[in-house]
Amino acid sequence: MSRAEPPYDRLGVFKELSDVPDGRRLYNLAPAYEGRDTWADYRATVELSDRMSEEWDLFARRWKEHMDDRGRHHALARPDDVEAWSAELVRRFSIDRAYQHWNVIEGFYDWLLWHTEHQHTYNPFHMAVVDAENSAREIWNRKLEKANE
Repeated sequence: MSRAEPPYDRLGVFKELSDVPDGRRLYNLAPAYEGRDTWADYRATVELSDRMSEEWDLFARRWKEHMDDRGRHHALARPDDVEAWSAELVRRFSIDRAYQHWNVIEGFYDWLLWHTEHQHTYNPFHMAVVDAENSAREIWNRKLEKANE
């Protein structure tokens, strides 16, 4: 994949939120996630050093706060939620620090896709990168650069 290409190989059938049938959109899952700490379920599956655990906790706290501010559960983001968070990360931090935050939460959404107890059929982080001129794409490009280092 070249640096300028969106991550189409990771998107599956649905390339943009508008491609997702209404019945399969994440907001429909809200009642099942109410009061549920899905991040904690994910985190229990990943072994980390104490230092990395602290970092992940920080990233998750910031993501959860962002999603709370947007009135949605942390496991039920829309691509525009991801872009808004990405823009804030790029504004507040270096691109490498923004990437660290983004990459951890992107991994959480990948995990949701592959676990049958979750009915996720798309990753909003990957959809957010489709636009070549946004902050999510800027972070994605850094991800590709790091993968090629």
